Amino acid sequence: MRIKSTLVLRSLEVVIGGLFFYAGWQKLLHPYEFAEAVMAYRLLPEMLVGLLVAVLPWVEIAPGLCLMTGLKRRSCLLIFSGLMVGFLVVILITMARGLKIDCGCGLFSQRQVGPVAILEDLFLLAWAAGLYWWEFTAVEHISLNFAPQTKN
Repeated sequence: MRIKSTLVLRSLEVVIGGLFFYAGWQKLLHPYEFAEAVMAYRLLPEMLVGLLVAVLPWVEIAPGLCLMTGLKRRSCLLIFSGLMVGFLVVILITMARGLKIDCGCGLFSQRQVGPVAILEDLFLLAWAAGLYWWEFTAVEHISLNFAPQTKN
């Protein structure tokens, strides 16, 4: 039973890693469109937009690739969770300001900032956080089981 659950959870890590890899790759392939999407939020000065456009795709690609290959899984899941929290904050600020813009997510289709983008980000946050919790508790469980027994 443990092997099946490990295989399922590992598959979920590969899928979420692939989603972030793909999203980052799309941003990397289309930097001008991504820059326009970032500028539409009107949250950053223009001089920082280029920096964000250059860095953010790699912050999605590198951990996505690492998670797909099984490297530093907990670190990657923390990065993804942090990204999702940041994206949620940006989307909520944008909605509060009444802007009707494309979210610039880089996934399968263009969509406006709104409830669908929030639900998607909440789902991805719960997915990443749940996998992190599983990784953390699995390591805790293993380390507790293999701790040396002391005799009194």
